[in-house]
Amino acid sequence: MAAGEGAPAGPEFEGGILLYCGGTEYAQLGRTGGKTKKEDLDKESAYPNLLKPTRLKTFEGIKIMFIAAGPAACHCFAGDSEGNLWSWGRNERGQLGHGDFCNRNVPAKVPALQGHFVIGASGGRNHSAAVCRDGSSYAWGINQHGQCGTGSVKPAKAPYKEDIVLNPTRCLIENCTQVACGIDFTMWLCNGRVMTAGNGQFGVLGDGVDHSYNAKDSSIQILFEAVPTPRRVAGLDDVKVLRIAAGHQHCLAYDDQGSCYSWGNGGYGRLGHKIQQDEDKPRKLEVFTRRNLVPADAILAAGGTSSFCTGVAGQVHCWGKLKVNGDNQMYPVPVNDLVGWHVRAFACGPGTFAVAADTAVITWGAATNGELGFGPNKKSSANPAKCEPLDGGITWQVACGIGFTMFLVDPSHPRLAETPEWVSSIPVEEPPPPPEAGGPGGKRKAGGAAAEGKGKKAK
Repeated sequence: MAAGEGAPAGPEFEGGILLYCGGTEYAQLGRTGGKTKKEDLDKESAYPNLLKPTRLKTFEGIKIMFIAAGPAACHCFAGDSEGNLWSWGRNERGQLGHGDFCNRNVPAKVPALQGHFVIGASGGRNHSAAVCRDGSSYAWGINQHGQCGTGSVKPAKAPYKEDIVLNPTRCLIENCTQVACGIDFTMWLCNGRVMTAGNGQFGVLGDGVDHSYNAKDSSIQILFEAVPTPRRVAGLDDVKVLRIAAGHQHCLAYDDQGSCYSWGNGGYGRLGHKIQQDEDKPRKLEVFTRRNLVPADAILAAGGTSSFCTGVAGQVHCWGKLKVNGDNQMYPVPVNDLVGWHVRAFACGPGTFAVAADTAVITWGAATNGELGFGPNKKSSANPAKCEPLDGGITWQVACGIGFTMFLVDPSHPRLAETPEWVSSIPVEEPPPPPEAGGPGGKRKAGGAAAEGKGKKAK
């Protein structure tokens, strides 16, 4: 299930219960910092790693219809049966949509979206977007590259150096059914057409150019033009796209003819074309042709440097950088550990993966905060392994971010009675100092490409 797809399909789904595992210190997830042993102990008490799937007390008695995050996100979303969107986590650029910069350790409704009936959401590194039942979409957070899709990038207000959209603002698109956020760009699926806005580095906007330019005639510094008005992705006009997914700096889509496409950063083989070359327009994956067409209800997922898609008979294929150590997979191959499973949902963090299949949840990857949900005796797993605390019942959806994983389980799940419950003792934290005052999110490389290096060529 791609980020931002919304509630699981099927008349049998009537809402579920959200379970969470992983880190709870959102300001620090994915970062390193020098702390004393006493500070570590104090923070461990206030911000524990939840090593097993855990119920969040805030959602007691609330029917959850979808969960969402993103491989570049340190913040979370959940949508309830009344159409409310809840958000919590890191908020240094207003990516929670509450009109401020306060981190929230306890889920809270996004005030500006009440009454809009949200059906899906997705999170980038410092921005977010949601889809509503009427086909509208709203975005918020950092808008330095136009990734909120509002049609403009406004002058920054001190002490910040970037345009920041503090409250959900309507995007310039209509008839939207799905949204997916990369690090600093956004994709929308509208009536079978794919739209993109934001930073075009590596060709992620799919419009044939990367929007790069020299800072000055006498300079070799590369900058990237902001693209704040959503544009149609080139080369997909003759097909109806059924699903989209966004990784850190690459994009995936498949159509109603059974073809799968990828574009953006080609490093580590994440595009699946056998070479590490960027693509600035969608390019078909050769594997998904003839006898191995992508089914209409296929799963599609993109991680930091990895990609996944279902082929014939529900067989999940993977490609890209799948492990911290080891060779890159340059073209799609079946995930042998998932052969025979009926995969219901799939999600990627930056380097962790979660699958809901049959009556099991399967997780693996380089975990740092217990986000695989195995419990205190097992932290990471190089290969897919059952998340034993969720074995034996239906899990409808999974969502991964940086240092955490969420599960949407059926209320009849037989293991629910065993799950612990947690609520943070620090619901809201004061905003961190702005970058000029030594706060997080300071200087970034040209074009905002800090995570993958600058320049137009892939690794």
